[in-house]
Amino acid sequence: MQKIAARNLRTRILLAESDALILLGAGIAAAWFRFGPAGFASELEQILRHPGFILYAVLVQFGLATTFDLYRPSSWRTPDYILARTAALAVSMATALVLGVYLVEPWRFGRGLLAITLGLSLPAQILVRYLWLKTAAWPTARKAIVIGDGPIVGALRREIDSRPNPPFEIARHLPAPTNNGADPVPGIDEDSPDLIIVAQLLDGDPTIDRLAELNFHGTTVVDAAGAYASLTGRIPVRQVDSRWFIATGDFSSIASSPFHYLQRFFDLVAASILLLLTSPILVVAALAVLVSDGMPVFYRQERLGLFGRPFKLIKLRTMKGNSGANGPTFAQPNDARVFPVGRLLRRWRVDELPQLINVLRGEMSLVGPRPERPDVAAGFERKIPFYAFRYSVRPGLTGWAQIHLPYCARTEDHQIKLEFDLYAIRHHGPAMYAIVLLRTLGAIVFQKGR
Repeated sequence: MQKIAARNLRTRILLAESDALILLGAGIAAAWFRFGPAGFASELEQILRHPGFILYAVLVQFGLATTFDLYRPSSWRTPDYILARTAALAVSMATALVLGVYLVEPWRFGRGLLAITLGLSLPAQILVRYLWLKTAAWPTARKAIVIGDGPIVGALRREIDSRPNPPFEIARHLPAPTNNGADPVPGIDEDSPDLIIVAQLLDGDPTIDRLAELNFHGTTVVDAAGAYASLTGRIPVRQVDSRWFIATGDFSSIASSPFHYLQRFFDLVAASILLLLTSPILVVAALAVLVSDGMPVFYRQERLGLFGRPFKLIKLRTMKGNSGANGPTFAQPNDARVFPVGRLLRRWRVDELPQLINVLRGEMSLVGPRPERPDVAAGFERKIPFYAFRYSVRPGLTGWAQIHLPYCARTEDHQIKLEFDLYAIRHHGPAMYAIVLLRTLGAIVFQKGR
């Protein structure tokens, strides 16, 4: 699946490079408009004396555009999607640049220069993405041949049809081989596919030998579940069995991965800083809970952590004191159990901040599957295949599922959530850790809590 993902990576690099060039070009144009031909050269020279500011601006641009999902054309369903996220980028970009300018004294550039730079660069970035959306056929999608049938093939087709710029398209669909001695993959050489997706094969099928030969000659051959995972960021748990998890080889080294130690270091540093920075917000929120609904301010609830070990999760209380009298129940939209201040805290995830203490204790990580209650998890383990596999890493304050999904209440939603979690576990490492942290802010802004 690395070859399928490589095209998406090239797209992101191209968009990031275009953003950097637009931002730098807008800065030069802003200096010209602001100071005219007479003062342009001296002002430009002054800016160039501070490469640290230029690097800071480019990194802020990259980080925030990643946060608001502006480097994945496959997720841009409509122009409004781009406009809303670019508006969020504009506000946060302006804030970050102003903070940088006022916190670092040598970077004390005029506010007018910054305003003109952003006023020129952001519309240009929107235009680039609109043009990309309109020319979604470029670069050309890879030509794929699907072998076999089953629900996974229909799911693949629906995903491809719903995307303006999918990484591959199904050019031909062959039925499952019949072992009748005929060529198992007829006409494959004439089709010259970039990708073969195998949905259905039997043990001992001669097609396997033919596909192995094609693979060694440069044609990418993948299973349908892997293709679906690459396309959606989810592992379809109803379409795989235990052998699939072993055959991929991606899950066998999770327990011994050296990233666990690096992740723990990042968790300790980041959680300490976040707890320090957000402590004023946490104090105000705790007082608001106390005044509006009395004691207790915090509540502790048993959840399952690494390898299914129980621990006490800490949150700010957002529901009325008797809300758990009838047993565990998932929150519903406009849930009457949530008091008004609690609703505000849940909307902006402020009630989750005390979990930073769980991170410092080592019970959680900043990034991982959300921990679930033992009784609820036991029910999901009976209904959803491979649910217990999510205990192979520490649970997280945020995760791959959280940045893709709103609040989940139905079993079907939790199955999709598990599919995202398993994909993240499969790709457990610094890249997944960083991308989840970057995109969490975008999820907070554009996904409502309950």
